Amino acid sequence: MTQRLAVRPWRPEDLASYQELSADPNVMAYLGDGKPRTSREAHHSFDRMQASWQTNGFGTLAIEHLDDASFLGLCGLAPVENLSDLDAEVEIGWRLKSEHWGNGYATEACAAVIDWAFSGDVNIELSQLFAIVQVSNRSSIRVAERLGMQRERRTIVPGHQRWVDVFQIDAPTWQDRQSS
Repeated sequence: MTQRLAVRPWRPEDLASYQELSADPNVMAYLGDGKPRTSREAHHSFDRMQASWQTNGFGTLAIEHLDDASFLGLCGLAPVENLSDLDAEVEIGWRLKSEHWGNGYATEACAAVIDWAFSGDVNIELSQLFAIVQVSNRSSIRVAERLGMQRERRTIVPGHQRWVDVFQIDAPTWQDRQSS
């Protein structure tokens, strides 16, 4: 929870909003292959996100606005996929409905998730988090930078053939930023 947002576990009634989010070509342009998801593909992804909590002890969360309980998008933690040198690592990711871009919601929600991730309340010990952002996604690059993440390198994601920037932040750096 933040001043403006609830960052909460998924509910079954969130499926339709998640399907709408996943069907938006503007939202999906920078994710995976860049294509919108069908209703069936989004449903499968929704089920996988929920299962991640049982499998990994962490996962993604829904973001809703406290004023009107409207669904804004998602953020959360996931095992890094598609980059073999980061196989055992965890990434933070976010996705917002395009009409909510530019309001600081992604940064606000992700900051709450990073606080939680480094608090010791997660079922695994996390010493660092990564964000993998397509180089053409300037807005998400700015989110990672506002979160204090440092660009480690630029690489191509195998299978998707898209250039990404790999950002990283460790727990001591995050905690220092929060105390200053």
